[in-house]
Amino acid sequence: METLSQILTRNTRLVADRPFIVTDDETIAYEDFSRRTAQLANVLRDKGIGKGDRVALYLPSTPMMAIAFWACQRLGAIPAPVSAMFRHAELRKIIAHAGMKALIADATTWPYFSEIRDEFPALEQCLVAGGGESGADLLDLIAAASPSFEDEPCDPRDIACLFFTSGTTGTPKGTAQTHFNIVSTLRDMMVSHRNRFGSEVYVCAVPLFTNFGLNVTLNLCLFGGGTIVLHERWNTQRVLADIVRHEATYFGGTPTMYVYIVNEYDRDKHDLRSLRVCTTGGSPVPQSVIQRFEELSGARVTQVYGSTETCGQNVMEPTLGVRKRGSAGLPVGSSRIKVVDDSDNEVPVGEIGEIIIGGDCVAAGYWQDEKATAEAFSADGWRSGDLGYVDEDGYLFIVDRKKDVIIAGGHNIYPLEIETLLYQHAAVAMCAVVGVPDADKGEIPVAVVVLDEKEQVTADELNAYCRQHLAAYKAPRVIEFIADMPVEAAKIRKRDLVNALKDGTLDQYRRR
Repeated sequence: METLSQILTRNTRLVADRPFIVTDDETIAYEDFSRRTAQLANVLRDKGIGKGDRVALYLPSTPMMAIAFWACQRLGAIPAPVSAMFRHAELRKIIAHAGMKALIADATTWPYFSEIRDEFPALEQCLVAGGGESGADLLDLIAAASPSFEDEPCDPRDIACLFFTSGTTGTPKGTAQTHFNIVSTLRDMMVSHRNRFGSEVYVCAVPLFTNFGLNVTLNLCLFGGGTIVLHERWNTQRVLADIVRHEATYFGGTPTMYVYIVNEYDRDKHDLRSLRVCTTGGSPVPQSVIQRFEELSGARVTQVYGSTETCGQNVMEPTLGVRKRGSAGLPVGSSRIKVVDDSDNEVPVGEIGEIIIGGDCVAAGYWQDEKATAEAFSADGWRSGDLGYVDEDGYLFIVDRKKDVIIAGGHNIYPLEIETLLYQHAAVAMCAVVGVPDADKGEIPVAVVVLDEKEQVTADELNAYCRQHLAAYKAPRVIEFIADMPVEAAKIRKRDLVNALKDGTLDQYRRR
C-alpha cells in the first residue's frame, strides 16, 4: 500500500500541469505544489524537525495549510492541524499534550499564540508566514530553499496525522491516524463516489483544520488527481458563484451549509447542473433540507457518515441503485457497522443502539491517552456515541447523538426528529432542539429558531404545528426566536445554546 508522500509523487508525475488548488489569489498546479512542499520540508529539516516529530499547524484554510501538511508527510513528521479559532485555553491543552516540536502559523493566528509562546520551552521552532518571533518570514525561507527533497521512507503503520476532536465533552483528544488508515479511507471514498481520475473539481468551504476539510475533501481530491477550489471561510454567495464559475462536480458540506444554500439560492444566477456528487454529514441531517436542495439544483445529495476517529466517510448512500430516504446508506470498502446496547450486546435488526464502526479506517487510538483509547476503541472498532439502527437490507439510519437524547418524564425524545419537522415549515430558516433541566420532567425540549426574513410565525403557531405532526410529549415546551445561531466550523454549537438557556443569556443571539 502507498504512503501519503508516495501518492503525491505519483500524481505529480501523472497530472503535473493540472491545477490542484485554486483560490481568488492564485492557482497552484500539482508540479508547483510538489515543489513548494519540498522547499518547506527542507526548511523544517534545517530547523531540526525530523521523522516522528509533531508539528502544530495553526493555520486557516489557505494553501499554506495544505503545503504544510504535505511537507510533513515528505519529512515523515506528524502534522497536527489546530483550529484557527482556538485561543489560549485550547492551545495550551493541545501543544502541551502532543509535545509539539514546531508550530507553523500565519499573520492571522500568530498574534494569539505569541502571547503564550513562553509557556512552551520544549517547542523549539515557531515558523510564521508573515514573520514571527525571529522576524524571519516563512514565505521567504520557503522561496530560498532547495526545490529538491528526497522523501523520508515511512511504514504504512506509522502515524501520519494527529487530528484533535472538538472537545465538546471535555479536553480535545488527538486522534492518531496512520498512513494505512488514511489511504484505505481515501481509496474507499474515491470508489464510493465513482470519481474519475484527473477530472473532478471540488469546492471546499469546510475548514481544513478538520478531518472533513483535510482528509475527506482536500486529500481525497489529491488522491484522485482533482482540482480543489478553496474557500478560507464560509460565504454562501461566493460558494454558489464558484460552483457555477468553475463547473464544480463535487460539493461536500455540513447540513448547516445546505441550509444556507437553499435559503440564498437564486435560480436566475445559480446554475448548479455541473454538480455530480454532493455529500453531507458531520451531524444528523434533516431530510427536508436535502430534498429542497435537490429540487432547486437537480443534483443528488448523498448522506454520509463517518468521523475523525475513522478518517472519513465510512457509510454512504449509494450513488447508483436503491436509495432509502433518511438513511446514511451502506458501509463502504472495508468498513463495517455494529449496533449494540448498553451492555455491548448486538441488537436485532431495526432496534436502536450505539453505532460501532470497524475496518481499515479505524485510527490507532488517542495520542498518549490509554484510558480514553480503551474506552472508545476495541476489537470491534470505534464507539461512535451515535444512536441508530440497521434495517433488514443493511442500511444504517442515524437517530441522534447519544448525548443529545432528551429524556422527558421517562420518554426518549430525539431532537433530530423535531428539527426535521421544523425545517419543513416555510418560516424556519435554521433551528436547533436541545434539552434543558426541568423540575417536573427532568428535561424538556426547547426549540431555538432563526426565522426566514420573508416569513412570519409566532411561537404558539409553531407549537401547534409541532403538536399536529408529533406526539404531544415530543413537541417543544418552549420556542425561542433568535437572529444569529452560534456556529463553529459550519456546525451549530448546541452546547452554547444550552448554556445560554440555563444562564438566561440567550439575548446575546438576538439583534438589538
